[in-house]
Amino acid sequence: MSCRGAAYLVEPSVFRHLDHREKNGYRRMPVEITLDRDKSTVAAVVYVADPDNPAFLGHAPLEALARHIAAASGPSGSNRDYLEQLAEALEELGDKDPHVHALNNLLSSTELH
Repeated sequence: MSCRGAAYLVEPSVFRHLDHREKNGYRRMPVEITLDRDKSTVAAVVYVADPDNPAFLGHAPLEALARHIAAASGPSGSNRDYLEQLAEALEELGDKDPHVHALNNLLSSTELH
């Protein structure tokens, strides 16, 4: 499996905040990642939402997902803002994720405001 993104070196104390932020059905999972800069493999942690996550909508239509995101928020802010920042970050990485960008475009439309 492949997933592009940014890796951050964090102090162990940061996990208390991250665990709180990702508490809605996400679990912390140890993985190994390969860094682009030197192709080294390092231990890492990711938060994973399984299909049994209570917030998982399944294979809902794009419009239903967008409406849910538009109305949802958590301890760290609105899901709309999260999605917008995710789309921008992917753009900066040069990664094209059609699903994320389609959702972001729907959320930018006036009908979902």
